Amino acid sequence: MRHLWILAVIFLLGCGSDSGKTSFGTPPDRIGDTTALLCQYWTLADAENPLQRDVITKENGVDLMPGIVFMTNGQLLENPGGLMIRGTYSRSGDAINADYGNNKSAVYKILEVNKEVLRMERKVGDEITSLKYQATDTWWPDIETNPFRIENSSWMQKPPQAETDAQILQRCKDYVRFFQYYLEGYARGGATRISFVGLPNILNFYQGGIGLQSDKNLNLKWKDCFYNDEDAMKGYAMMRHVMIKSFVWDPKEPNFIVQAIPVLRQIGDSLK
Repeated sequence: MRHLWILAVIFLLGCGSDSGKTSFGTPPDRIGDTTALLCQYWTLADAENPLQRDVITKENGVDLMPGIVFMTNGQLLENPGGLMIRGTYSRSGDAINADYGNNKSAVYKILEVNKEVLRMERKVGDEITSLKYQATDTWWPDIETNPFRIENSSWMQKPPQAETDAQILQRCKDYVRFFQYYLEGYARGGATRISFVGLPNILNFYQGGIGLQSDKNLNLKWKDCFYNDEDAMKGYAMMRHVMIKSFVWDPKEPNFIVQAIPVLRQIGDSLK
């Protein structure tokens, strides 16, 4: 019985206040703007002659969803929901040069890019892979609020040693902020669907509420963001403690993505 409340929706308190209200206006028209179209989160739909990192699969209970994020500051993140590879990139016409450091690189050639699809060929050494990605309709024009930039997603990296309570708390705050920014990108781009597949997430989103996974069924990727299970459960306890509070939300907002964003901001501020 003590775990039952965790499985339920944690409903948010509506009090008619506009203090947390968020509006993202009309989505941008990116048709014909290759840079604007390119700079979003793309999830892999198909691959010919794939490398290991291009395989959509499940290993040891963990979903691996390949994808790619080109950022407006030249940062590149491959597979945020899979085998992550960071780097930088530069584009000249339809050619993209990716530099992963340590003398590792790749060359991409854009074959097609539009509102729905990105098709590319990638050459790594002598290996050529044809890749087809599906758009998520995300849009982060301000690099400061792109969740995938290294400064906003370093919490995903397992630390080399056990952390203090203060460090674990900061990791939880960074986790919540990541998903605040993540949802903002979907709202700003006018997305009609949202995917959490492969991401280290323990929150469930509903119209009018946010749920927390049971401690018996925690996302293994989320747990792996901590040094060990003990630290992960400390982080989970911090999240559970704050999630029993009531938060201000907009009951008139029909889009649960937009509705949840200011609440995530409040949750992050409440983690102390």
